[in-house]
Amino acid sequence: MNLRVGIFFGGPSREREISFAGGRTVYDNLNQRLFTPVPIFVDSFRNWVLLNWQYVYKGSIRDFYPPVSALPPSANDFRIYAESIAGLDAAAQAKLLGQIGTVIPPEQIGEHIDLAFLALHSEDGQLQQQLEDLGIAYTGSSVRASQIGMDRVLQKELMATKGFACPKAQVITREAWLKGSVGDFYEKAVTDIKWPLVIRPAKQGSSIGVSIIQEEVGLAGFEKAVENAFFREIIPVHEWQVRSPFERVEYVKRVADI
Repeated sequence: MNLRVGIFFGGPSREREISFAGGRTVYDNLNQRLFTPVPIFVDSFRNWVLLNWQYVYKGSIRDFYPPVSALPPSANDFRIYAESIAGLDAAAQAKLLGQIGTVIPPEQIGEHIDLAFLALHSEDGQLQQQLEDLGIAYTGSSVRASQIGMDRVLQKELMATKGFACPKAQVITREAWLKGSVGDFYEKAVTDIKWPLVIRPAKQGSSIGVSIIQEEVGLAGFEKAVENAFFREIIPVHEWQVRSPFERVEYVKRVADI
């Protein structure tokens, strides 16, 4: 009897589309003489569903979930993720997921898989803890290692206390950034860290929100990179006003696409 491998992919992170593509690759390449691949899609709310196989081959998550029938009316054909639909309580979430597969309560996962292959991105240890509590073996790092690895600030602090060489870093919280002076943050970074600067989110994966900037970009480039790490973008009113209706719609589609 083949080992049943549950491939967990999707999830609530901003890198869910990368996870979806990675999970599909694992699904396609497992040696099926030895293993039986079981696609477990994790939605925005961390629900688990045994995904109908045909959806594994969609180009992106929004091509099949939320189902078209659940989308609010839109004159501009906006595609959204499930968390953007108002009023989705647990029952409504289960109803939507039932259209793409079989919802699996965590306590029943052992009826479907023998091992969990974690293809999720930006994992912070929560899924690992669930699987450990359920007695399901999984690939990758343990709970504590995942928690540390997902928090770059904590990781650097712990490495420094153990004597590892760590590059200088400056931590900027969202609250401090919104209330503080861009110039002050810029001067401190240039003085303490020097060029080039690597600017990235502290608790995301390595695929998005990352910028490597050189001295020639100056203050404006620094500000743009930090805003990018916070997934923010400021549009001057005069720039918005001169855009055509089509350009405005296309812009919103772009910034809403994680």
